[in-house]
Amino acid sequence: MPDDPPPPLRLFFALWPYPALRARLAAHVALWRFAPPARPSAAAQLHLTLLFMDRVAPERLPALLAIGARVAASTRRFALLLDSARVWHGGGIAHLAPSAPPADLLALHAALRDAAAAAGVDCDRRAFSAHVTLARRAQGSDPPAAFAPLHWPATRLSLMQSQLGSGRYLLRGSWPLR
Repeated sequence: MPDDPPPPLRLFFALWPYPALRARLAAHVALWRFAPPARPSAAAQLHLTLLFMDRVAPERLPALLAIGARVAASTRRFALLLDSARVWHGGGIAHLAPSAPPADLLALHAALRDAAAAAGVDCDRRAFSAHVTLARRAQGSDPPAAFAPLHWPATRLSLMQSQLGSGRYLLRGSWPLR
């Protein structure tokens, strides 16, 4: 009897915050007034997703690791200014975002999307909206009336695996931006 194939992977390319920024993001989460049934994100889960890829065959992982290395090597470092705190009412996602996403961020997303598509990896096709998810099911929650914008020097690209049902992420690869 043949072995069952390994289950597909839930992967995403992301900007992963360094420890001091993660602490500032967690402090920002504490400024919100969340209404039940909001579920704030754990500090260890805060990140900015660049490209989500669901149901990826495990044998595609080496191609995605190569894409991450290649795209990171051709992408210069840039800075984000997270200065907009809002809730998407359609999905109830409380988030922090740049009000004006830098061109380098948009180019990084496009390069990853195009490279993944060229490699035959199906990825999220929704319009890219750069943000850090602070809470889910947050309809009726209020962002802080005022806050100091967070500066994020983007210096690394990461490939992460979401472990469905566990709420944990596994680092699969990380590369410095040039």
